[in-house]
Amino acid sequence: MISEPQTASLFAREQFRMTRLQVYNWGTFSGLHDVPISERGFLFVGRSGAGKSTLLDAFSALLTPPRWIDFNAAAREADRSGRDRNLVTYIRGAWAEQKDGESGEIATRYLRAGTTWSALALTYQNALGQSVVLVQVFWLRGNANGSTDVKRHYLVMERAFDLRELEDFGQSNFDIRKLKQSFPEAFARDEFRPYCERFCRLLGIESEMALRLLHKTQSAKNLGDLNTFLRDFMLDKPETFEVADRLVSEFGELNAAHQSVVTAREQVQTLAPARDQHLRRDSLMLQRNGLDELRLGVDGYRETRRIDLLKEHVASLEVQANGSEGEVGRRQSTLDNHAAILRDLERQHREAGGDQIEQWETEKSGLEGQRTDRLRKRAQAEDACKKLGWSLPDSPQAFAELLGSARQEVENWEQRSNDSRAEQFRLDREKKDAETAFSQALKEVQALQRQPSNIPADMLEMRRNIAAAIGISESALPFVGELVEVKSDEVEWQGAIERVLHGFALSLLVDERQYSALANHINTTHLGQRLVYYRTGRPETRQAKPIGTNSLVLKLNVKEGSYADWLQAELRQRFDYACVDSIQSFRSADRAITREGQVKHSKTRHEKDDRRSVGDRRNWVLGFDNREKLGLFQAQAQEQADAVARLAGEIDKLSEQDKNRAARAMQCQTLVNLQWQEIDLLPLLDRISTIERQIREAREGNTTLLQISEQIEKQKKLVDDADKDLRQATRAHDSIVDQIKTNTQKLESLLQDASIVPLTSHQVSGLDERFAKQSDAVRLDNIDKVTTSVERALNAEIEEVNRGIGACEKEIEARFADFKRQWPMDAGDMDTSLASAPDFFAKLVRLETDGLPAYEQRFFELLQNQSHQNLAALSTYLNDARKAILERMDLVNDSLGQVPFNQSANQRTYLHIDASDRQLVDVKEFKREIQQALSHAWTEDREFAEARFLALRRLVDRLASQDPEQKRWRETVLDVRQHVEFIGREIDESGVEVEIYRSGAGKSGGQRQKLATTCLAAALRYQLGGNDHGVPMYAPVVLDEAFDKADNEFTALAMNIFTNFGFQMVVATPLKSVMTLEPFIGGACFVDISDRRVSGVLLIEYDGDRQRLKLPEHAREEASVEAS
Repeated sequence: MISEPQTASLFAREQFRMTRLQVYNWGTFSGLHDVPISERGFLFVGRSGAGKSTLLDAFSALLTPPRWIDFNAAAREADRSGRDRNLVTYIRGAWAEQKDGESGEIATRYLRAGTTWSALALTYQNALGQSVVLVQVFWLRGNANGSTDVKRHYLVMERAFDLRELEDFGQSNFDIRKLKQSFPEAFARDEFRPYCERFCRLLGIESEMALRLLHKTQSAKNLGDLNTFLRDFMLDKPETFEVADRLVSEFGELNAAHQSVVTAREQVQTLAPARDQHLRRDSLMLQRNGLDELRLGVDGYRETRRIDLLKEHVASLEVQANGSEGEVGRRQSTLDNHAAILRDLERQHREAGGDQIEQWETEKSGLEGQRTDRLRKRAQAEDACKKLGWSLPDSPQAFAELLGSARQEVENWEQRSNDSRAEQFRLDREKKDAETAFSQALKEVQALQRQPSNIPADMLEMRRNIAAAIGISESALPFVGELVEVKSDEVEWQGAIERVLHGFALSLLVDERQYSALANHINTTHLGQRLVYYRTGRPETRQAKPIGTNSLVLKLNVKEGSYADWLQAELRQRFDYACVDSIQSFRSADRAITREGQVKHSKTRHEKDDRRSVGDRRNWVLGFDNREKLGLFQAQAQEQADAVARLAGEIDKLSEQDKNRAARAMQCQTLVNLQWQEIDLLPLLDRISTIERQIREAREGNTTLLQISEQIEKQKKLVDDADKDLRQATRAHDSIVDQIKTNTQKLESLLQDASIVPLTSHQVSGLDERFAKQSDAVRLDNIDKVTTSVERALNAEIEEVNRGIGACEKEIEARFADFKRQWPMDAGDMDTSLASAPDFFAKLVRLETDGLPAYEQRFFELLQNQSHQNLAALSTYLNDARKAILERMDLVNDSLGQVPFNQSANQRTYLHIDASDRQLVDVKEFKREIQQALSHAWTEDREFAEARFLALRRLVDRLASQDPEQKRWRETVLDVRQHVEFIGREIDESGVEVEIYRSGAGKSGGQRQKLATTCLAAALRYQLGGNDHGVPMYAPVVLDEAFDKADNEFTALAMNIFTNFGFQMVVATPLKSVMTLEPFIGGACFVDISDRRVSGVLLIEYDGDRQRLKLPEHAREEASVEAS
């Protein structure tokens, strides 16, 4: 199982080894430091903190991509993640953290402040004489200390190079163009990637993983978890990520295809109901057209039916007329017979003396008519007298006197009515004046109650409207009168002062902040009254003039506030009037006022306005308090309210008197219109009584006449009855004849009516059916009623159909609107009206016949040929992952089997790495979901396509999610390296297991270091040289205190492993490990530091024959004691 180490190779002469390290201004290494490195290997020896790791970090800076660099990693424990070193600390030369004496804050101390620069150079050579030099320059300007402030440039030389050649770089203000001109043969770049690609190609470093592993090697004692190390540095990133990314990326096309299918389906589902509704609308419109046709024919149908009914009715009436005509003739004959008998009896009556009785009967009948008329008029007269409180006289003379009194009262009523109306008109005017005065007083009271201002209500309302319009409070726009009052001991002058200041007191004051808004509003608003306002600010500088002791200004108090100074100045300037007690003083003063209210404005202009009393406090507008004025207006309001009530009572009283007089005048006029003869009954009653007596005496003395009279009365009744029967029969006949005439005229009119057009068969059949369904049979007397009922039913049907059509149109337009809202690009210029229906339905047909099938076909093809292939590939990679990992571990174990892990006199053991499945639940579930998404994947049955797509989409959504939890899940299920756990098994030469290492857990520091170093050596061999190479083309391996916890035996064993693999070992170590490492190197240097901030390098000679460093004996003894 043990293989001999390879000591030579076909590639040995091409192998590159480090030969020189140069640093300039790097950390505490100020200036230039040049360290030659032996090709056999090299040690950086020194105490802790001297700067060994600083020099090793120069290797990291030159070789490692910036995103991976972890400076001074070996000095930190594995479980610490803080980083205390970076490019800025190395360029600036950070050497300590100290408390600032002034601020007390902890601050980093730097060796190099201001603008500074640093440079690194690492030389490689091979046995063929080829050289490769990696160079980096860094610089910071001013006091910049941020990582992003660091500027850098990369060079790769294929010749020997000395950092002294860059001396001009710092003096050229870091001119990169000049730098490139100075080294035209150099590969120069501003970015790390092309620089890295260049040196990797020249030095034979084949992968980024190899670079990461080399960087990780520097902190071999902090390799951490065995699983993590093997996964990161021995196993390539699995292709599952790339396949998953491709699946996610290409799923977008599938998703778009599916969305096209979904969109097409949704569009069809949106438009198909519209088409159904459109077909229903067409059907309803045909139905409505039929109903409209019936409705148009209703009038013609009614008149046609009326003609038929009239013809039938006229024929029936003619039959009735023939019968009624015979009946009239029969009854006429009966009447004639009865009349002849009556005439004979009347002749006999006259011959027997009946003439005188007839004359008396005639006279009596006339007198009885007069009696009825006089009774009616006498009742009118009695009623009028009763209402007037009079008695109706019983003599002509007394009645004449009564009429004179009535006539006089009518004449007096007219005059008194005129006088009353005039008085009522006067009182009504007074009442309206009182109401106006009351309203004004009430308005003033309400305004005075709202705020302690003496300003009139209309001015206050105007201010309130202005303030609301420009958005400020009323208090920001004071009236002058609200800020000025007459002193309490000068009230005797207030009336006169009010006259002088009245106009100024009603002016508004506005400050500079509100002036613009106020001016704009007033300019554009019709105020309806006069307004003066003043723009206030700082008082204008005017020459102060003295004012007299009796000046009006001195009798005033000005309210404190922002306007006080301006107002004081304005009063002194404009209203310095002398308040004088005599007219002589008034005449001699320039400007003056008297208590009586006379004002002298100048030598020529005088004024006295007595339209209102000078002492009428209701007109005063000055003062801070309005209680007195409020009381005056409250009293005035009450006075006017009382006046209104009194006047209303007087007007009502006059109106009631007018009504009573009019009623009496009406009764008087009734009497005036009568005469005594029209109400005198006694003469008529006497005459009627006499006639009745005479007729009675005449009849009682003649029995023959009495008998004839009785017969005449009976015959008269027979004549009256016969005449009545005749008239009744005649009326019946005439009625029938009139009906025949009327109906014949109607019939002729209808027959000649051109508006009655022939009906269609649809109208006839439809209306026949509807008229037949009516509850009443159609007759002439109800045809209009029945027709109205039919027409109402038709209208209801049409209305119902119209509602159906409207609902269809609404649904259609709503579907069109939904379509246009959801797919505006597809809708194009089509609007949502019915006019666009042909375009929408044409699109629907295209979707159903071409669009949707095509989208479904493409979706199915992509699902079959693209996404499922990627998914199947992902499934394959996942399933083959374990095999690939085992194959890779076989290669690693081949390397591990070449060198012992532990060695003693009696036994050698070797490290063997096993991989076991972790049985992760997420992974199992992920594989199950893949299989579910692939179920029926290779069948042509599209029935399962949607379900497969949804399953696939769920997977893709999780794979593409940026949610931290989902990203963790993605890493878990895709990184097949995470699906296995690596276990180190220590076995002896016969294959018997000695010990198990699970990531080094529970082991001592030395055991973990052994495990890390052994795995590291195998990993480096694999990544840099491969298992089938003799030695790697790139030889240097840098270790930073990798063996500080291992014993000498393992240290020698590990170094032997590295050298047998063909590596050049560059190791930083404390002095105690020097004697163990000496046989495996060819040189060393001693790193030291003074004053904690000045580091330096001292080369140590190497005795090649004895394979040891030329150290003083006392140093060796100290190292030996320290190692033990």
